[in-house]
Amino acid sequence: MNQKNRLRVAAFLVLLAVSLPAAAKKLAAPGLYHDTLDNGLQLFVMENHAAPLAFVMLTVRTGAVSQTSETAGLFHLYEHMMFKGNAKYPDQAATTAALNGMGVGDWNGFTSVDAVSYYFTVPAGQVRGGLEFWSYAVRTPLMEAQEFANEKEVVVSEIAANEVNPGRIFLAALNKHLFAASPWRRDSSGTTAIVRGATVAQMRDIQRTYYVPNNAAVFVGGDVRHDDVLKMVREIYGGWEKTDAVPFEQPPTKTPFRQTRKFVYGDARTGDRFVQVGYYLRGPDVATDAADTYGADMWGQLLHKPDGAFKSLLLADETLSVPDPDYVGGYYATERASGMVSLSSVMLNDGDAVQKAEQWLSLVQGQGTALFKSDAFADERLLREAKNQLDDADAYAVETAEGFLRALSSVWASGGLAYYLSYDKNMRNVTAADVRAFVEKYIEGKFGMFVVFVSPAVYEQHRAEFAAAGYETITADNAFWWKEQ
Repeated sequence: MNQKNRLRVAAFLVLLAVSLPAAAKKLAAPGLYHDTLDNGLQLFVMENHAAPLAFVMLTVRTGAVSQTSETAGLFHLYEHMMFKGNAKYPDQAATTAALNGMGVGDWNGFTSVDAVSYYFTVPAGQVRGGLEFWSYAVRTPLMEAQEFANEKEVVVSEIAANEVNPGRIFLAALNKHLFAASPWRRDSSGTTAIVRGATVAQMRDIQRTYYVPNNAAVFVGGDVRHDDVLKMVREIYGGWEKTDAVPFEQPPTKTPFRQTRKFVYGDARTGDRFVQVGYYLRGPDVATDAADTYGADMWGQLLHKPDGAFKSLLLADETLSVPDPDYVGGYYATERASGMVSLSSVMLNDGDAVQKAEQWLSLVQGQGTALFKSDAFADERLLREAKNQLDDADAYAVETAEGFLRALSSVWASGGLAYYLSYDKNMRNVTAADVRAFVEKYIEGKFGMFVVFVSPAVYEQHRAEFAAAGYETITADNAFWWKEQ
């Protein structure tokens, strides 16, 4: 789910003005409650009694964003160790037996740019056991030497698989160039050398620094009562000791290029009949530019209007051969320290891939950017329609407690508590001037990374033409930041 959709979850999260210290505070979403323990741990409970099940997740506000060039991959490795034994369940076999005993059919964790999360679904009567399980896992991991050595090889194999995955190759190149100052802050996989050289002492340092209650949140949803869950969480997690401060490095530069950088990628996922293009620029970071994110999100909402001015502009240019409005896209991805703006299209390949790409880029940087600042793209009527569409999206967001809470955890990790609690109000107040201000600050006159995706066969056919037009080639050998170190 892209960040624009995740952020819609926050539209419900407006705290009541009255503080209720003895119980969880009800939020505006149906059945949603929130509380903060004395140690800083956040709790979100969503009641949904449609089925006798409960989703239990613990999210830590860390991930690739906390990495350095010397620790890239270690937060993902740490995530893997949460299933390898703790003070109550001494090894992986005991851990698996405990999960099976609670009736858990599927459990998992993931490490993203801004978050590390652990989750499963249990029968409603097993919520306390589920909460206790994650408490032991995150607070008392054993880090046994042989388990640690085995898991390092598992993670290394995942990194090796990424090196031949076409999608991961492109993402690696994007991170390396658009986020050149610190590409490791967007690459949770890291490097084989760093993972193989990891020590238990490094794992313990991550635990002490980031796995603390004032940097974490518990999410419970389903056939539960919020007051029962709050009582259990206070009993189970109340003794978890907080830290004074969690370190965070400010975002790097938002102007990585002095001119547009052009790349071509012979992507095995692209068919011979198509030319796909993407234009990527740095966007607002929640950590430093929260006020700019609302205009950016509204820009993204307006961009997706099927008969909107931008899509119409591209479809009207017959030389581009864009077959349908659905083949024009773009979004603003909200992240704590690596916000990004993108525009993309798929065009039919008429044998002139280079010319199409050049025409598309010229149109977007010229007429397209000017259009973004005009009433044709964002006037009061269009803004009103966009805000009404956000209301419709809100209704779908609460269909399942699990889906809602997964999205909520993502925006909480990227923006923090205050950000998402005020998100709906700020979005409702966005004006056309706010959209124009976003365009002027992050798109107009800025230089981005332009990528043309063609099939390997089409790339070979036009290799010389791309080179003559100043395109750099993305390959598995040059895409990853760490291969040059």
